[in-house]
Amino acid sequence: MKKYISCVLIAAMLTMTAGCGSPNSSQASKEAVSIEKLQEEMLAADTTLPEMTKVSSADEQAELNFTSLSDLSYDVVDSYFYAYATDGTAEEIAVIKLKDASDVPSMMQAMHSHIESRQGTFQEYAPDQVALTEKAVITRQGTYVALIISAKCGLVQKAFEAGFSSAEQ
Repeated sequence: MKKYISCVLIAAMLTMTAGCGSPNSSQASKEAVSIEKLQEEMLAADTTLPEMTKVSSADEQAELNFTSLSDLSYDVVDSYFYAYATDGTAEEIAVIKLKDASDVPSMMQAMHSHIESRQGTFQEYAPDQVALTEKAVITRQGTYVALIISAKCGLVQKAFEAGFSSAEQ
């Protein structure tokens, strides 16, 4: 009986140790995704988008630009891109890569707050744009959080997800 218990304990320890090693291939692939490539593919997915103004973590004023998207501390951000309609309509596409997965729920809540704020603004000066914000999508893959406000949210979301599928291969 002692040998049986010992074998079970050793097997359990080996299983736990294997899980503590290097990150699994799925997580490693998610970390290898290029934010620039995601931006390119997501913006190309909706051919109905108006001209978009693009800002990112590579810009000189990255932290300041980020505050128009979220009130979360910029210290939690690894990198991001944010594209919004130049003409002031509701279309927006953003991806934020966070440094730590524990910050994902806070970022998702910040994105919901951003949408609510935009809805309030549009109710005042462009009520026809509110419907677009009501169909907004907030999704995630690992430490990446995406905000999509677009007439073709589904296509843009698929482009976001495909960016991770291609990285896994």
